[in-house]
Formats: sequence, structure tokens, C-alpha cells
Amino acid sequence: MRAAGGDGFDRVDRTCVTVAVGPLVGPVLSRVVGIHAARAELPVDRLNDAVLVADAIAARGPAFTVADRLPVSVQSGRGRLEIRIGPLRPGGGRRVIEGAALPGIGSVIERLADAVRVREGAGGDEYLVIRIDALQPEASGGSAGTAGESEDAS
Repeated sequence: MRAAGGDGFDRVDRTCVTVAVGPLVGPVLSRVVGIHAARAELPVDRLNDAVLVADAIAARGPAFTVADRLPVSVQSGRGRLEIRIGPLRPGGGRRVIEGAALPGIGSVIERLADAVRVREGAGGDEYLVIRIDALQPEASGGSAGTAGESEDAS
């Protein structure tokens, strides 16, 4: 993901955190995602959407970690935010998405994100990759719900 900065150079901010499974997963993930959403200059409603997605990940992700830690990479550029969770156990990416479902709404993650996909990594591990753009999916013709793509996680 690349974004043009005011000085003519491309600007991308990236943070990688690994949070021990426990009570700090939600607060840490929400803050890191919120900071990057602000850096990406997302409108307030999309910033809130990004934090809600982070909350859903924090609530479901720890159950599918490979170890007792949840590795997360958050990357932002002007108008775009990407959250990458993993490695997760095989099937974990899809289960995180499905576990975030609400009656009558479906998966909060798929509903709020512009793109959601599960990428296969080396050794069968999975990575859940979520993209949130400045415009809401309905307005931008987003491709939420595209989970299941299999790519190398590198």
C-alpha cells in the first residue's frame, strides 16, 4: 500500500505488534488501529469502523493463534488502512470472520471493511488481511466478503 505525501514522495506507516493473549489484546489493538486510521486521514465514521473491526478481531483472534500471542501488522497510507493478523491456525482466519457475525447483519468485519481475505502462509498457517478505505464500501463499490483467497503470506 502506497500513498503520495505532500512532498511528492510515497508515505506508508507500518506498525507490527505481538500481544500476549489476555486482557490487553483489545485495548492495544484498538489504539494501534485508531492511530493508523487517523494517520491515513480516514473520516471519523471510517475511523470508528476500523476500531470496531479491531474490537471484533481482539474478541475472536486469540482463540486461533498459533501460540499464546496475537501478531498484528497495521499499515496505513493516505485514505487506506490495512490490518494483517497472523499467523493463525489453519481455518482460523475464516473462523474469526464468522465469529464476528451478528443476527440480521452478518460478519461485522465483512460489513465494515472494503476487502477481507484469508491468505495461506508457509506450513498451512493463515493470515487474515483486512483493508479499510476512506470511503464506505457501499459508496466505493468495495469488495468486502472476498475471503478465501489463497496467496503466499510474504
